[in-house]
Amino acid sequence: MLSKSLSKGRPYVFLSAIAANLLFAFFPSEPLHWVISILSILIILMVFRAVPRFVQGLSTLFLVIGASLLLASGSAWTQFVTGFGNMLNILSLFALIPFIALPIELGNYAIRIQHMIQRTIKRSGLLYTMTASLSYILSSFMNIATLPMVYQTIRPSLELFPIEQKERFISRAITHGYSMPIVWTPVAPIVGIIVEMTGVRWSSILPIMIPFSIFGLFMDGLMGQWIAKRRWKQLDPVVIREMASARQAVDEPTLHARKLSHPIHIVLAILVFTCLIALLERYTHYSFLLLVSVAVIPFALLWSTLIGNCRPFLQKGKVMLPAQLLKMKEQFIVFLSAGFMISAIQTSGAGHVLNGWIMAGKNLIGADLFLLLIPLIPLALAFVGLHPAVGLALTAESLNPHALGISPELTAIAMLTGAATAFLMGPYNATAGMMANLTKQSSIRISNWNAPFTLAYLIMSMLLLIILKKGC
Repeated sequence: MLSKSLSKGRPYVFLSAIAANLLFAFFPSEPLHWVISILSILIILMVFRAVPRFVQGLSTLFLVIGASLLLASGSAWTQFVTGFGNMLNILSLFALIPFIALPIELGNYAIRIQHMIQRTIKRSGLLYTMTASLSYILSSFMNIATLPMVYQTIRPSLELFPIEQKERFISRAITHGYSMPIVWTPVAPIVGIIVEMTGVRWSSILPIMIPFSIFGLFMDGLMGQWIAKRRWKQLDPVVIREMASARQAVDEPTLHARKLSHPIHIVLAILVFTCLIALLERYTHYSFLLLVSVAVIPFALLWSTLIGNCRPFLQKGKVMLPAQLLKMKEQFIVFLSAGFMISAIQTSGAGHVLNGWIMAGKNLIGADLFLLLIPLIPLALAFVGLHPAVGLALTAESLNPHALGISPELTAIAMLTGAATAFLMGPYNATAGMMANLTKQSSIRISNWNAPFTLAYLIMSMLLLIILKKGC
């Protein structure tokens, strides 16, 4: 009975911590800081036994390292309490971002897109490009919710094309398209982490990261078209004709059976939201993460209202928020524990020691080579089981761009491109896990399927960094 009561009460404790953190951002006070810290400690205690052993071990490691640093530096006992709550701003974004997907779901955009594909796409190469592009567009707004939506939209259409390994085809197209906008979109928590911890202005890196991400999508499209064309030549012409006849024979349900919104709304919404956040960042003194967290729900509500779904949005949102928070228990304990360790590093002065080691490494191999190795850090951490957001937070805390003689903008770009590779190929993150569930394959296989493009993307990232470094 007690465990059931605790389980039911968790979402409200999570929500209280998020609300207190948002309130503290606008009205900072010492008592509120203590409330946030105590709620964070309570969350860790509440969920510790409810998470997998790996998560327990990782969180315990962060907590032990943080406590050891505070003890070794002789910090006051208050630091052992107020050090908690350091990454609630990131957790707030994780919790609230799914609301941006509601207007897309309520507007039945996926059904309209499915009809358009069946009516216009004739070759598997073009279908691959369309799938990756759709994943790119939705990822710019929906983040992880993109994966099941695109899969459910595109998967039925694969039966109408002569594709031998259908799950590999759709998995590669979706994850490649999904990972490209992660380097710039305001709804990606890693963008907020890097912007906050490097001190760069988000708007200053947009002119570089948006074209680079589109170029990555273009390169993936070329690779997909080349593979599809090569396999098309190996197909029996009879099979090709049969598939073409099957596509023509598909009964097209009337589009007016349900109220369907036009997909162009999504593109316009992305542009408006991106411009809104850029303007708010420019003309207010609030942090990037806070601006996105606060703007998400009003923007999604306005969009839903414009397409005639205000009441369904409120009804679904009321149910969705507690469910979303309950699913985030692993993220809460890992991020709050990592945040405590980062706070301890800052308080104890251990960051100076880390920077000293990093400086020695940079001097040994040279600044140019060191810069090129930065994108490999998030990828390496992803292979040991760290979520890219946690890995990036720890990396950003350890790197001091000014001391290293590298501009904050270059450092931010290097870490963001590295984060994209972690999402592409990290076998233990949510991307691989969700695609594995959708395709009924192992996450290791999902990771292996993405290896060729990840390597090409890493080379592109390093070339970009070289060009930018020489241009500085």
